Amino acid sequence: MTPNASVQARVLQILNEYKVQGIEEGVQVAAYHQGKLILDIVSGTITGINALRPDDMIYSWSMTKGITALAVHIAVQKHLLAYDDLVVRYWPEFGANGKAHITVRQLLIHTAGLPNMPRVTVAEMCDWDLMCRHFAAMTPMTHPGEVPAYHAISYGWLVGEVLRRATGKTVTQFVQDEICAPLGITNLHIGVPQKRIIDCARLTFDGVYGSLNVDHCGSPDMVENPALFANQAIVQMACMPSINMMTSARALAMVYAALVGHGVNGVRLLNERTVDHARMVQRYAIDATSQGVMVMGLGFQLPAYDTVSAMAQRRGVFGHGGWGGSISFADPENDFAFALTKTRMVNSDDTVPVSIAVAHAVRAELGIPEA
Repeated sequence: MTPNASVQARVLQILNEYKVQGIEEGVQVAAYHQGKLILDIVSGTITGINALRPDDMIYSWSMTKGITALAVHIAVQKHLLAYDDLVVRYWPEFGANGKAHITVRQLLIHTAGLPNMPRVTVAEMCDWDLMCRHFAAMTPMTHPGEVPAYHAISYGWLVGEVLRRATGKTVTQFVQDEICAPLGITNLHIGVPQKRIIDCARLTFDGVYGSLNVDHCGSPDMVENPALFANQAIVQMACMPSINMMTSARALAMVYAALVGHGVNGVRLLNERTVDHARMVQRYAIDATSQGVMVMGLGFQLPAYDTVSAMAQRRGVFGHGGWGGSISFADPENDFAFALTKTRMVNSDDTVPVSIAVAHAVRAELGIPEA
């Protein structure tokens, strides 16, 4: 497939501007339109030295949640679980301390009342069974189903253990078998194999703190310098299905392209009915964790229609962003999929985020409306 030359040129110009201004270091961007790869660009370096490569995998933070949600939707489509099932149907121990009536849907839309993490070390976060025992014993902070509060880190074990119990596979294995293998993708992992660590780019952090605190993160290390946390091999190799996906933009864009239109190379991961259900608005409210407006579908973030976003301002677009400014999404009405991954975590309000600048430019080139 040959990328669109005019789209490539415009995006490369934008990325060069952000690099010259010192805002970004290494950026990967890929997009599909009508099932064809129309954008595939890599710009910049890793920490100012080595050139970033197209297949380098970048730690993508909460973009992981979109892939974990996709895994759940695939399991639902295969009739292995259902959105409104009680979690205890699959994970009986989870019912302790007021959690017996929490549903899978409430986990997906972050209304289960479990936004905080147990206070743990990095090594403990890498121990799947230990973390699940912590969550099974936890008491909800609010009555389940009532308060929208983004489960920034906890989401991974909560949703991931349900998926594991229902399918008999870890999230790591399920993603490889049901998402990557059908598409021939080798550069997307939630729990990267040790032999692939050499292909993982390193993050840098601009020092501007976001809204997450130690209660949300569980580990002070993550709050103090999230890039140092993310660059640890033990973190990258663990299974943390809310935050530790390693991927390239071209791999992630292909996944989202396989959710719209006729898919990619004849592969469509979800049927239209499942996608329509996944992108239906479940809540549109001030979020208790982020303190901002958050619009959620079933495990996917949706654009707030009165806010400028890389996802545009139209109903139906769905995807997920990542801490520091990365994003991936699909636009079914326009058969469009987009992913931007990057090595520098930027949390500044001083400039338009590169994801917004690039996504807007690509849509303009393709004639896709913003609203």
